[in-house]
Amino acid sequence: MSTATASDIAKQIVLIYVCPAAGMVIANFMFTAPVRDVRAAVSAGSLGALNPTPWAVMTGNCLGWVVYSFLIQNQFLFWANCPGLILSIWLNMAAAKLQYCDRLKQTMRRSFVELLDRNRSSFALPSSGEGIVLGGDLENAAEAGGEEKKHDACDESQAGQSAHRPLHEFNRLRDLALAITIQDVEAPAPHERVVVGVITAWIAVISTLFFLEPSVEKWKLVIGVVVNINILFFYGAPLSRIFTVMKTRDSSSIHRMTMIMNTANACFWTAFGFGTMDFFIVVPNGLGAILGFIQMILCLIVPRHTEEQAGDV
Repeated sequence: MSTATASDIAKQIVLIYVCPAAGMVIANFMFTAPVRDVRAAVSAGSLGALNPTPWAVMTGNCLGWVVYSFLIQNQFLFWANCPGLILSIWLNMAAAKLQYCDRLKQTMRRSFVELLDRNRSSFALPSSGEGIVLGGDLENAAEAGGEEKKHDACDESQAGQSAHRPLHEFNRLRDLALAITIQDVEAPAPHERVVVGVITAWIAVISTLFFLEPSVEKWKLVIGVVVNINILFFYGAPLSRIFTVMKTRDSSSIHRMTMIMNTANACFWTAFGFGTMDFFIVVPNGLGAILGFIQMILCLIVPRHTEEQAGDV
């Protein structure tokens, strides 16, 4: 009897304390995975190929689990998601900023080309020893340059005008630069609308529950359902990768380390959910574990096409 009791106690300790503690650590490593790429994008001033939409979903997911951790009074669940909530705010701010930078670069490039087209007749090829010649077309500028060379020594008035030419050219170029860089243009950042939408949805749910004053059990039910709906968007990525691997017969698109961490994290939280008999935790994490194991099997039976791809992934 004592052996069975000790075994049950050990089982409860593993399920209720060890598994969520391990899941908490792994979850925070998962959330920090995109930090290096985002820093590189910020340094480059461009979002590049990064897809910021999962970060908006990450905000809603972490917010939901933080609220749920308050309802079930669980520190492990709280600390597994609170750092991710804070980090997701930074990721989303960086994404919106980089989207604006990308749009601004495109606008400035387009404006520069359009400005050159509109002022084509104001530019001429530079003569030897001189800068850009402004104020006429190319042929007139060339003829004017030849005449200046012939009469430069004997015509002091032309020499005086030539002395003022650099200042005129500088002012003209300055006006063109200001026209390109100082513009009243739209500054769209589509990602900010996604983030606002996610936050608005969660505030609507939480505020509605607060004013209706339901029981704690009803709070758990509603928040558990909504956070499970939110987490479904996370499974779009592994599902798409699974279909891609099956279609192309190439497993290079599966990032091995990320797959292992995601699967381990889902397994630990699934065990914790069974230990506490909380199926709002069991169902999404169990599904995540299943998808992770499917990806592992695909990695074993479907080879990578090239060694170069393997190194990149």
